[in-house]
Amino acid sequence: MHHNQKQLIRIGLLFESQVDIMSLPNATEATHYHWRELEEVEAVTKSLTALGYQVDKIGILDALLQLNSNSRQLPDFVWNLSVGVTSRNRTALAPAILEQLGIPYTGGDATVKSLTLNKDFLKPLLQWSGILTPDWYCYDSAEDVKSLPPWSSAILKPSCEGYSLGLQRFDIQEGLTKLQQTVAKMRKLFAAPIICEEFIVGREITVGVVGNSFPLLLGGVETVNAQGESLQTEILDLPAKRQGKYQKVGVDLFSPDLERLKQIVWQLMQLLKPLDYATFDFRISTDGQPYLLDINADATLHPQRSLAQIAYAAGLSYQQLIEMILNVSWERWQKK
Repeated sequence: MHHNQKQLIRIGLLFESQVDIMSLPNATEATHYHWRELEEVEAVTKSLTALGYQVDKIGILDALLQLNSNSRQLPDFVWNLSVGVTSRNRTALAPAILEQLGIPYTGGDATVKSLTLNKDFLKPLLQWSGILTPDWYCYDSAEDVKSLPPWSSAILKPSCEGYSLGLQRFDIQEGLTKLQQTVAKMRKLFAAPIICEEFIVGREITVGVVGNSFPLLLGGVETVNAQGESLQTEILDLPAKRQGKYQKVGVDLFSPDLERLKQIVWQLMQLLKPLDYATFDFRISTDGQPYLLDINADATLHPQRSLAQIAYAAGLSYQQLIEMILNVSWERWQKK
């Protein structure tokens, strides 16, 4: 963006804070942990301010709608960190509303956000695209669980959650009744279908990307345990993330054993554009097959998390990462 444009540009920040989400009826940390951490909001604000923009921390979508209904000045551009609360459309609400208001914004549109959030739609698309993803069943209720899946171990998770909410491992020898009970409990807790997928033993690697037609930044980090070993049979559930008992170490995506990850991410960038930025979670099986678990089109921009770490490894500062995302996004809206 040219310097003379900056003075005129007001960037509004959309996000839900912990207070916004935890003040909702029935909110618990185990089911609603998708707020944006203060450090992330502050870091983005500080970077955009340092880059010469006026930043207005709008907060939740209701606050944006309030501005609109009071004919107050709407922002020229929105940095969208909103992920909503508990519907399968929660990440799509902000892009859809911003589109209706005619305000350009960072990140994927409603279609991309919904598709990547809802694993029961994303997984068939991955298969159709020839991209390996763990085998799965989708249970809408405990009655759907007629028999045990054919794997020794499974991962259960709500179909439209992020941040490992509700994620748990299930060993098949625990039996059918236990599986039905677990699905019933999760179904009630998350009010969403439950995905039961094959547990892939191996390495867990997150690939981060910034760009649309081609990646301007592309790198990866591997999640390792406290001893620095790859996860293998361990899983990255919410308690593990909260305790911080795992760390992330950089990996070289140009090494032959990880070459395929790069191709998959390139392919998905074309299929799902515009993303602007995203992270992709892979599990590499012990025989070297990469299985795509998840696409985070609302990846956190917290200065200590994966995407920021990937930027640092590439020699970028946090502010340069934010500037790169802004430029990628801005350029795309200019072309419209």
